[in-house]
Amino acid sequence: MSDQPSSGRRPLLPGQISSWLGVVALAAAALIVTGYAYTLIRRTPTADSNRRQAQTTLRADNNKKENVLLTEPARNADGTYRIPLEDARALIVADPKVIAKIQAGGAPAAPAVAAAYVAGPFVAADAEQLKRGAAVYARTCIACHQPTGKGLPPVFPSISETPIVVGNPELPIKFITNGLMGPITVGGMTFNSMMPPVAGVSDQDIADVLTYVRQSFGNKGNPVTVEQVKAVRAANAARTAMWNTAELGLK
Repeated sequence: MSDQPSSGRRPLLPGQISSWLGVVALAAAALIVTGYAYTLIRRTPTADSNRRQAQTTLRADNNKKENVLLTEPARNADGTYRIPLEDARALIVADPKVIAKIQAGGAPAAPAVAAAYVAGPFVAADAEQLKRGAAVYARTCIACHQPTGKGLPPVFPSISETPIVVGNPELPIKFITNGLMGPITVGGMTFNSMMPPVAGVSDQDIADVLTYVRQSFGNKGNPVTVEQVKAVRAANAARTAMWNTAELGLK
């Protein structure tokens, strides 16, 4: 029988096995706790994440407000009127100096108190003036107010059987020479768009087209003369801004 020690490894004792299992279990538990804490920390809002969320919300709100400003007409706090971007572009294309003209006009004046207009007995226009007026209407007015005079609601109002058309001719003369913007109610419907100044028309053209409109589309108003147009032009010669409905006392 040899006294040499055996070369084989000794089997682990039950106590050693328990110790190793305890170490493994402890390491696993540590990993689980660490993972859970990391997940919890990621889910917990921090000052930085709150700031980013606030910026995202503010950006979305600003984009919404910007879209309204660019696409919807409205009245500004200072009494001026805002028109949609596409309308503004069209106006600038028609008259590149329109921005300078609007700026030169300054803030809107207080509503004017016009003298009461008293229409005289009805006078039918002569056929030649109506013919000339129809030609001017066809080249300058028909696109918006249509061949029937009924307009294109809710953007362009009707001029058929409309009191403002057959009333004081001073108002429609102003609309043609300087343009009109702002809310106005016609036929029970409120319109909030813009009529740009009509370019390339003479005093005679304006007298003729207003006479045609005032005696067409169911309207029955007296003719407009060249002298009336000249008088309105002269009285407002210094004006470069568009008229707005508020300063003219229109609703």
